[in-house]
Amino acid sequence: MPLPNTNLDDRKFQDIVDQAKRLIPQYCPEWTDHNVSDPGVALIELFAWMTDMLLYRVNQVPDKMYVKFLEMIGVTLEPPQAATVPVTFYLSQAQTVPLILPEASEVATVRTETSPAIIFSTEQALTITPPVLLGAFSRDATLGRDAPWVVHELSQLELAGNSLRLFPLQPNPNDAFYLSLETDHSNHVLAVMLECETAGGAGIDPTNPPLVWEVWQGPVRTWQPCEVEFDGTGGFNMSGEVILHVPAMQQRALQNISSYWLRVRLTSEQAGTLRYGVSPEIESIKLESRGGTANARHAVTVIDEYIGVSDGTPGQKFNLLHSPILARDATRDALMVEAIGTEFEAWSEVADFADSKRGDRHYSLDSLDGSLRFGATLPQPDGTVYTFGQIPAKGATLRFSRYQYGGGVMGNVPKGVLSVLKSSIPYVARVVNRQAAVGGRNPQSLEDAKTKAPQTLRTRTRAVSSDDYEHLAQQVPGVARAYCLAPGSQTNPKPGDPKPGQVALIVLPSTDYASGSIPVEAMTLSAETRADVLAQLEGRKLVGTTLEVRGPQLIWVSIEGKLRVPEGFDAAMAAQVQLDAERALYKFLNPYVGGPKGTGWAFGRDLQQSELFALLQRIQYVEFVEELKVGISEIGSNEAPRPIPSFLTVPRGVLLCSNTHRIRVTTRQDMDT
Repeated sequence: MPLPNTNLDDRKFQDIVDQAKRLIPQYCPEWTDHNVSDPGVALIELFAWMTDMLLYRVNQVPDKMYVKFLEMIGVTLEPPQAATVPVTFYLSQAQTVPLILPEASEVATVRTETSPAIIFSTEQALTITPPVLLGAFSRDATLGRDAPWVVHELSQLELAGNSLRLFPLQPNPNDAFYLSLETDHSNHVLAVMLECETAGGAGIDPTNPPLVWEVWQGPVRTWQPCEVEFDGTGGFNMSGEVILHVPAMQQRALQNISSYWLRVRLTSEQAGTLRYGVSPEIESIKLESRGGTANARHAVTVIDEYIGVSDGTPGQKFNLLHSPILARDATRDALMVEAIGTEFEAWSEVADFADSKRGDRHYSLDSLDGSLRFGATLPQPDGTVYTFGQIPAKGATLRFSRYQYGGGVMGNVPKGVLSVLKSSIPYVARVVNRQAAVGGRNPQSLEDAKTKAPQTLRTRTRAVSSDDYEHLAQQVPGVARAYCLAPGSQTNPKPGDPKPGQVALIVLPSTDYASGSIPVEAMTLSAETRADVLAQLEGRKLVGTTLEVRGPQLIWVSIEGKLRVPEGFDAAMAAQVQLDAERALYKFLNPYVGGPKGTGWAFGRDLQQSELFALLQRIQYVEFVEELKVGISEIGSNEAPRPIPSFLTVPRGVLLCSNTHRIRVTTRQDMDT
């Protein structure tokens, strides 16, 4: 049980009043009117009120001592976290030479009379490169992997009367038209300008053509879709342009051409009623770069700020002009000290000076209030003075090379509100965030720090239990979750259990793809993160314990289902139900935000098909689940998923993750037809 909270004086207002009234006959017997209307009683109540406030302050002393104790053991409040969001810069016109948008370009919300502008800064420079088209190819998917490539001569399109067929004469699902690009156009806004033959896409719905634009992202993620902002061709029915937001690209060699690949592919909807009867044809194709997307952070960047001049004494304190300070980049954000007659040299930031020696150029920086300190001195029994770190010489100039301030929940802005350029950028016409910003968090509160203090103390110096290993591993930046496989029972060991003296720690790395379909490389433990976890635990594990840190083993689950909705549903409403159902499945079978509690699918948790039925049944407008097939598959494999029984047993330390889910929505009318 927790330690009892000592109450130094438990008297309340009424207790003090009653006690004072009982003393009246002893000290003033002639005072006989003790009603509340008596002026003397009013004075008693006034002093009782003041005493009650004083006792309240006295009873806060244990809390103050608790806070001081937390300071002594090194517990500090966590600084705020900055929200991040991709922002898209649109050019006023396409450029013929590469255009560089510098790092720390600032965009903001519109300032109003009641609220200031919320400023975001880009985290890296963005180079917008004009596209160079090397070649065009098409392929018949029905002939399999050995299908021959059709090479199109783009130069022939410049001659009057010539055209190019995008797909085979009888188009089928997965037929594709490939474009080979000379340079990397990751995170670009590309315009594909086409002159199409009239009604070249007859038979389809021009507002929803059975097409998807994709780019190659390497052997793991293979082809990934582009976001289509605008299709002025109506699915190749008329001349116009298609505006694409291109994700990351990777170089690949196809047809003896090593380049970056963009393709347009026919989807499975081509097998339905609204399909291309014949392949559309184009008479001209050109590409332009209309902009680009860069990741931005809710922060304002300060460059080369003057701090002050050192007086040469230990324990000096300086303050940066702005706070709270966000996480620093050790390679760029540092204190620069220029002693008289020397050049500026970089000093290193430390959390505390416990391990700092006399010659170490160390300083500490409080992220919350922006205070910068140097080490103090401590007299020794032999009369010498021990210095914790070097002290800047008297007269030395102090500057901070770069830092960012901001953060907090106010940075979690909705999409479309970051529309103001804080400074003019040549050839940039406008900017916008096409999705909401996420990740902003306020500074840690004192009450929250108090509740976490017992756990901090318990695992401060040693990792003994499984909980200790998991807690310490999750303190490492870049670690989302951790699971400790400790030695099992000696009488009934389980398969995969470590042997006595061995500990296996499974680490799930953090990722930006916390929802939807998660790429396998996003959950691959990097060598850097693994080394950081080992360094965190190496000095805390028990002597003689062998520690292994590895990434999670994943079971990829694919689901195919059929849902029944009421009669009278149009195509748009049915499509929304399908989208909601697939989103629910991707979220539920998710290592980060899945599971019944929404905190991530638990390590080793089994899967029961009845859970999936219940999940889909809760989707709005769903009458019942007609059919549900659950299978497991290898990521990136072309083989069909292996069906599983109604109950899937998951071994210890293994996670479930969504592969591909396909949901069909039908009505009774569809069944009758």
